[in-house]
Amino acid sequence: MRILMAQINSVVGDFPGNFSRIAQVLKSSHEADIIVFPECALCGYPPQDLLDYPQFAETAQAYATRLASEFPRTAFIFGSVEKNIESGKPLRNVAYVAMKGEIKYRYFKRLLPTYDVFDEDRFFEPGRAPLIFDFLGKKVSVTICEDIWANASDDFLKNRYIQNPTLESEGADLMINISASPFESKKVVAKRTMLCDLAKNHQLPIVYVNAVGANDSIIFDGRSYYIDRNGNILYQGEPFGEDLKQIDIYDQSLRPLVVSEKSISDLYDALKLGVFDYCEKSKFSNVVVGMSGGIDSSLVVCLAADALGPENVIGVLMPSRFTSGESNEDALAMARIMQNPIHLLPIEPMFSMALQTLGRAFEGTEFGLAEENLQSRIRGALLMGLSNKFGHLLLTTGNKSELAVGYCTLYGDMNGGLAPLADVYKTQVYALAREANRRQQRIPERVFTKAPTAELRLNQTDQDTLPPYEVLDSILEKILENFETKEQILSSGVSEDTLTKIYRWISQSEFKRYQMPLGLKVSSKAFGIGRRIPIVHRFFKSS
Repeated sequence: MRILMAQINSVVGDFPGNFSRIAQVLKSSHEADIIVFPECALCGYPPQDLLDYPQFAETAQAYATRLASEFPRTAFIFGSVEKNIESGKPLRNVAYVAMKGEIKYRYFKRLLPTYDVFDEDRFFEPGRAPLIFDFLGKKVSVTICEDIWANASDDFLKNRYIQNPTLESEGADLMINISASPFESKKVVAKRTMLCDLAKNHQLPIVYVNAVGANDSIIFDGRSYYIDRNGNILYQGEPFGEDLKQIDIYDQSLRPLVVSEKSISDLYDALKLGVFDYCEKSKFSNVVVGMSGGIDSSLVVCLAADALGPENVIGVLMPSRFTSGESNEDALAMARIMQNPIHLLPIEPMFSMALQTLGRAFEGTEFGLAEENLQSRIRGALLMGLSNKFGHLLLTTGNKSELAVGYCTLYGDMNGGLAPLADVYKTQVYALAREANRRQQRIPERVFTKAPTAELRLNQTDQDTLPPYEVLDSILEKILENFETKEQILSSGVSEDTLTKIYRWISQSEFKRYQMPLGLKVSSKAFGIGRRIPIVHRFFKSS
């Protein structure tokens, strides 16, 4: 049985475009017996509240019928949404099996994730029955994404559901799972292990076809798999790129793959894809980035240059009285190496005028946070001016560590349309910057070795205010992603004073994060739609 695994990049709500992409594959793949596309390949994932519009499902169903009728000589499976004609929620997450010019079978997703970025139970009625159909003398079981995650070793997923759809695949010769499973840096190994265990435990080959590409903050890494009944990986799809692979599931010459781990390289590729797809799908051809000579902006410039080409990355150097000569030199050296356009816009005249304008109001007070933030907001205004004038997308450079504790300026360095590093801790920033240099030497070595600083006052460093980032990041991960209790964190050697400060900083900064730009999600819990914490709460005080 020859199966073409079609790992494609869909755009949410772009029915003509997604139809065309699927049709292109169908037209060029006549040797395959059946072609398999990802979950929601026709409508894009996740459609979120577009599902409130009745014409969304109506359009999806019309295009699904058209796909089946226009390719009567091809058997294929693809995902979409359709109206629920029974009682319950208004819609279904559906896998269509098209044969001989019609939709022959439908399978409705049974496990509907409603955690993190997922809200499927809000719209979809779960399926109640398995689908096992006869094809070329074999029995083929169809499942959709979350349906297989009841087999995860993680109790959070394993115990969320009272049913396990894979247990009803008994008697099947093959399981096909179509998926739109978002990338998380720590999920790659867990997912692969789960799939291999599932195949081995059920003694059932699995064809797993995942979406690829980025839609808003969510990144899909592809990595479709063909796994034999013994849990051996015989094929892995291209990470972070579209891929078409035809396999014969009964080809005895296929040999198990040895899959190596490249976590930092993966993380870099995920962020690069997130930047590229956001620009491509939102029709931005250029981005603008404030180049300070620091590690964060240097990494963002590298990511943008690798995604879009350095000629499309407009750097802006905005020195003040507190900017060191080394920072200016490092930013300019990087621009020379990359040959990207850069503007030099000193902010000292604007900063001096702002201080003069506020002089009477600030009279009798010391230079402090307000004056520091003025510089950041002047820079933000200049960057937005360039963005508005030329239609460039402004990329912010703040990382997850800074955003978590509020070490950022609202309407200043938080200005922008996309925050590539919003889910990346500061310690990861350094590792990713090394990866950027491994691909092409661009960031001066001094950027890695000098103390991180916002340079908003004389001789300032981040550690004047914050714990060392190695300490801070470890604590933040325990709080934000692992949900550890205060007692658990203190038992790891953290001082109570430090932990109390961090809890306070996280709580006091929640209002800022509600106003932050869209951030790319690469962890299990990112700031944004998957993390909804009240701005006003006192839980951390009592935890």
